[in-house]
Amino acid sequence: MASVQQLSDKEKAAIGEAMKEAESLMLAKNMNAKAASNQDVKVTVIGVMKNLCSTEIERLGKEWSWDGIFQDPPPKKIEGNGIGSFAYTSKLGQYQCSGAFKYGSVSGTKPQLGWILAWEKGWTTFDIGKVYVEAGTLDRINKLTESDIKKKLYESGTTSRYWDNDTGASVVAKITERTSPYGALVAVSFDQF
Repeated sequence: MASVQQLSDKEKAAIGEAMKEAESLMLAKNMNAKAASNQDVKVTVIGVMKNLCSTEIERLGKEWSWDGIFQDPPPKKIEGNGIGSFAYTSKLGQYQCSGAFKYGSVSGTKPQLGWILAWEKGWTTFDIGKVYVEAGTLDRINKLTESDIKKKLYESGTTSRYWDNDTGASVVAKITERTSPYGALVAVSFDQF
């Protein structure tokens, strides 16, 4: 994990662009949801992911919906230098939303890489939210258990960064609070140096 000051210029730019895209998506979702009752959804998280790798990455089968559901799931694939997004909401009566998913390099690429993103956002205004990310070999990322991910998310903060020395795989994420509709924006970049 790292503070924003420790992010490279490339990472700062990618996170900034993804955050602007997430803001636009949140505004669009807010307009579309005007007719819906505010009691239907308590917390909404909009995420935008930038794949800074030159090759396509694909979502791995396992995803976790601990508190909430995907309104719009993350895309199955994100093209090289492409962008993807997701929308996640708490269920009726829940006052937080949290989940996680993994992406991996497409088969045939060497080395096989993996990235993970997890987030949590509570209902209260003092709970800005948390993100946790990790990158490395696909084998190592696939060995992370649900309890490992939850523990690391619990220990994380509003910005998370991981760089794997062995493969050069990196990932950075940031979460910011949003008050209308209530929730958060998550910006993520997947890369390999």
